[in-house]
Amino acid sequence: MADADEITAVGRNKKIIKVGDAVKYVNSDTLSRVTEIKKDEQGKVWVLLESTNLWYRDETLEYTDLKPTEKREQREFTAEELEERFRKERETIQAFDLGKAGGGGAGG
Repeated sequence: MADADEITAVGRNKKIIKVGDAVKYVNSDTLSRVTEIKKDEQGKVWVLLESTNLWYRDETLEYTDLKPTEKREQREFTAEELEERFRKERETIQAFDLGKAGGGGAGG
């Protein structure tokens, strides 16, 4: 594989794509940042997207000025944090008074 600094990826809109650029995958409108670019043995250029961690052909991407949402850090919750979260959700559900909900059906 060639070094990413030497590889030129060109998007469907004929704009050059570099590592760190924001791109849109044209088949699903997914917005993401480019994390890596490589060229395969057949000379085809592939671009790795941060949001999906998948490789895409450069011609299926478009350079964009839109800013993708930042990837959320995943973390593990403690048992105490989970219990507190479930307690708050249960209180919210119990606070909803079904008696105040109006009927919507046809009356007889």
